[in-house]
Amino acid sequence: MQIRTRLTIQFIITVATILLLTLAGVYARYKQSLEDEFYRGLRFKATMTAEMVLRQEANLETANPVTPGAPSLIPATEAIAIYNTQQKRVFALNLQGGSLNAQTLSGILAQGECRITYGEMPALGVRHISSSGTEYVVVAASVFQSEELKKLFQILLFSFLIGISLVALAGWFFAGRALAPVSQIVNQVETILPSNMSARLKETPNRDEIGRLVLTFNRLLDRIYFAFQMQKRFISNVSHELKNPISVIIAQLEVGLNKQKTNEEYREILQSVLEDSKNMADITEKLLQMARVYSEDSNISFTTLRLDELLLQVRAALMRAKPTYHILFDLTGDIDSEVQLDIKGNEALLRLALTNLIDNGCKFSPDHTVKTTISAYPNGTLELCIQDNGPGIPKEDLPLIFQPFYRGVQQTKVSGSGIGLSLVESILRLHQAKIEVASEMGKGTQIRLLFGLEIQK
Repeated sequence: MQIRTRLTIQFIITVATILLLTLAGVYARYKQSLEDEFYRGLRFKATMTAEMVLRQEANLETANPVTPGAPSLIPATEAIAIYNTQQKRVFALNLQGGSLNAQTLSGILAQGECRITYGEMPALGVRHISSSGTEYVVVAASVFQSEELKKLFQILLFSFLIGISLVALAGWFFAGRALAPVSQIVNQVETILPSNMSARLKETPNRDEIGRLVLTFNRLLDRIYFAFQMQKRFISNVSHELKNPISVIIAQLEVGLNKQKTNEEYREILQSVLEDSKNMADITEKLLQMARVYSEDSNISFTTLRLDELLLQVRAALMRAKPTYHILFDLTGDIDSEVQLDIKGNEALLRLALTNLIDNGCKFSPDHTVKTTISAYPNGTLELCIQDNGPGIPKEDLPLIFQPFYRGVQQTKVSGSGIGLSLVESILRLHQAKIEVASEMGKGTQIRLLFGLEIQK
């Protein structure tokens, strides 16, 4: 069943239920009003009859003897009778009404007034005290007939049917209008093909649920498009980056096998092959690390870490592996407790990111020196600044440095795979940390990492 049909049916059922209850309430209230008016008439009739008949209470039975089979004085649709407390009928108009049993008589005497059935007619039993103080029960009965109630029922039934018909038409129309934007979205989505992933849904000026749905679809398409582009670029760059060193290694080995060479020449060939193999191993390792970050980002565990301790561990490992590196460390800001230096993250991944950033800074600095500074701010944000004194990055290269395998003009002079910064950016995005890069030609590059509650929330 289509949503439009289902919405229309639900709308009809809801409105029909409300309308039916409302009309039923109107009918019941009007019927109750007519019944109250009917019984008020019976009360008036019973009271007037009792006052007229009981004026000659002493000669009641001789003045109006009650004999079975006596002719009826009023139409058979009405009856009036008077009973004493001994359940004896002392007066009656129209004997077709029936008789009053002891239980009903006792109830009327106890309550003073009671709605009963007298014969087959609705009746009102009223306790009446005569001028002599004697208690009597006066029963006035009549057939309840109301043409107005029948007409009202017909009018309400006709109104209900007409109203439901109009509701069905209106529900079908407005359900169609409400779902029209959804149909348009479906039609637009069906036109988006893998060959045209840059296409986007047409956004609406309204910021309602449909507008938010369009924005959500477009954001999803942005992420899918980014993933497609990354995959395409990744495959292209991987094939290129691995093909070059393999081709070089093959060429060098072919040269080495071509003719007899001296031991020194063989050593040079093997040394070159070793360097190319290490480069391939470095590329492969970073590719595996990047793939692990993308594939296991939902299963990576986070713990509370001290940013200063993590930075000092990275600093010690780098200076131990490469003695020519000089990594300066400093703390700034109002730090009252160690808790201010805590962050939530994965220790192995953050250590890998910091190692890549600091190692890059040292490689590009002529004196292999990098200054690292941790600053704590009152709003709970921690800033890690990594400053080198290298040649700097051109402005046109800054937006591209986080792309996999991208290497600028300055980077071609230093060995590397071009994967490190892309891996760093992926790790920081996973930690919901912000990275900012500022560079000035000839004066070095500054990288700022921002961790904190406002960023990680």
